[in-house]
This record gives sequence, C-alpha cells and structure tokens, in this order.
Amino acid sequence: MPLFEYRAYTQAGKTLSGIIDAQSRKHAHEKLKSKGLFPQEIRADSSIISVSAINSERLSFALMQLASLLKAGIPIIKAIESVVSQVESKDMGRALVRVKSLIEEGKSFASAVEEVNVFPPLLAKMAAAGEAVGNLELILEKYAGFLEKESESAKKIAGAMVYPSVVMTACAVLILFVISYITPVISGIFDSFGKELPFVSRIVVAFGFFIKNNILAIIICLAGGILCFIRLVPKKIKDALKLSMPYAGKAYRMMMYSRWARTLALLHGGGVSLLKALEAARAVIDNEEIEKELAAAERDVEKGKSLSVALCRYFPALITNMVETGQQTGELEKMLNSAAEFYEKEADRRISVFLKMFEPAMIIALGLIVGFIVISVLMPIFEINSLVK
Repeated sequence: MPLFEYRAYTQAGKTLSGIIDAQSRKHAHEKLKSKGLFPQEIRADSSIISVSAINSERLSFALMQLASLLKAGIPIIKAIESVVSQVESKDMGRALVRVKSLIEEGKSFASAVEEVNVFPPLLAKMAAAGEAVGNLELILEKYAGFLEKESESAKKIAGAMVYPSVVMTACAVLILFVISYITPVISGIFDSFGKELPFVSRIVVAFGFFIKNNILAIIICLAGGILCFIRLVPKKIKDALKLSMPYAGKAYRMMMYSRWARTLALLHGGGVSLLKALEAARAVIDNEEIEKELAAAERDVEKGKSLSVALCRYFPALITNMVETGQQTGELEKMLNSAAEFYEKEADRRISVFLKMFEPAMIIALGLIVGFIVISVLMPIFEINSLVK
C-alpha cells in the first residue's frame, strides 16, 4: 500500500505532520478525517528508507514501546500506529508504517519485518519464534534489551577511544606544523649566514620539505591505501588480523562470544529449536574465523552430540562447562546469559587495561618524537645565537 506524508490540524488547532498508508490520496484524506484531523497537505511519499537511520538505539526504544502496548492488550495495528506517532526518526516511522500495511494485507509481523528489509535479520527470526509460541511481546521486549546492551557496549568502546584519538591528532598537527614551516625558516637563516645545519636538523628539514612539497600526493596515497585495504583485502584476512592483535584480539574474541551466547539464549529461550537457534546466532558474528568454528560445532550437534561436547573443541572451558550445566539442569538460557555477561565484563576489562597501557605508551612515543624535533629546532637556534654574537 502506498505511503503519504501529511500535514494536518487537530481540533485544538495544533499542527501535526506524519506518514500514513492509504490506497490513494483521497483515501488518505478520509483516514485522517476519521481520526479527527483536518488535512492541510497530503503528498505521495516515494523516499527510500535509509538503513543507517534504523540504528540500535532507536529500534530498541520503538520495540520496547510496541511490546508494552501489546502487553496491555492493544491490537498490533493500533500499537504500531501509536509507536509511529512517537518516533522521532522519519525513516523509522516509514519503516513501521510499511510493516503495518503488510500486516493489514494479511502477513504476520515477522514476514512484514523481513519484507521491509531495513531491520536486522535477527528481528524477523525472533518475531517468528514469538508468534509461533504466542508471546510476541515478550520476545520483542527481550530483543529490545539485547539491542540496548549492544548499543551500550559500542558506546563504551567509542568513548574510550576519544581521548587517545584527540591527543594523537593534536600531536600530529603540531609535528607537521613544526617540520613543515618552522624548520624551513631556520634553514633559510642558516643559508643567509653561509652555514650548514646540524645533521639532526638537516634530517628534519629534509622531511619537512618533502611533506610540504608532496602533501597532496601523500594524502592521496594514504587515502588510496586505506580504501584498498577496505575494498580489496579479503574479509577473511581482516578477520584473522582482528583476532591476532596482541591483547586486543582476545578482547575482540570475547565480545563475539558474548554476542553469540546472548543471542542463542534469546532465541532458544523464545522457543526456537536448538539447531535453528544456533544457525541464527551464528549470523550475528561478524568474523569468518569464529563463524567457521561455530558452523563445525553445529554440524556436530546435528550428528547427535550434545552442545557442550560440540563446543569444547573450539570454545574456552568456561562457556562449555556453563552450557553443560545448563543442559543438565534445564536452565540453558540462564547459563548462556551468565556466560555472555562474564565475557562482556572480561572484554570491557581487557579493553580498559589495553587503553590504560596504550595511553602512556602513546604519550611516551609522541614525547620522544616531539623531543627529537624540538632538539633539531633548538640546536640551530643556539648556533644562530653564537653566530650573531
């Protein structure tokens, strides 16, 4: 069903704008009037929904609202309409309106989410599981919580990287300024006296002239190198590099374990069979090396092995022991969530320790570089002073 953007007045004279689905402009006008609104402008909405606008934080908020409304016994069509009226993102509103239109055509919520094709694939699988067991609101609530935790983890890492990034950028700008503009001036003064710069200063001046004369080529080469790495280097190699990073590689692996365990707990606890839950949980792992290990474990489970035995070849003892306990006690979901929380905290701790070590190491390295440049500048200044005397 087509979408229309509208601007209308309420009975109190307040202006409202939003999106509505209707068979035609006339039908959209009638739908708005039936809601007690007085349309001022209605136009067809042909804009493409931006996938980047459906971020974890916004989606988590919308799903939490939807789950609350469904728990209160409100029909899903009216519940989605209510959420659409409250979301701030137009793209999110458009996506939800399209989901509502598909549901009105007879499709399930899960099928509608999958067809709109801007939501995470895991949402459709979770929604299908919720509809199968007749508890969609609980599944949506759990998935919203999952998204919230993922968003919080990403913010922690991004926040921790702000200070080192600012310091490195500031030092890089200062160093480039000194070697590109200050040292050439000193070189000119020495030339006027017919004297040669000290050896250390000559190195810095030569480097400064090289950067100043080739700045555009350097920028193009750096940008081209980064672009080639992103576009041409196979994902398999990049994933292997992530895991092989000293210290940080283990933290990254733990983050992947945490995401996998939490997703598996969410799916299996929501009524999805173990094999299907394992397959879906593997889809949230953004690393081919770990995906291969999980795929091998899935094949072992399919052959009849227990999950703990299948995982023991690839995963640490802690998670396999927790899985074994969960299977024996019938609390697999609880044990997987406990494992996810442990690995999440351990990854945070490792990242925190890494940054605490990285910051002083970075400051020492930058201090040595700056010190070398300062010496290369001061040495000729002292010599100029002696020449003037």
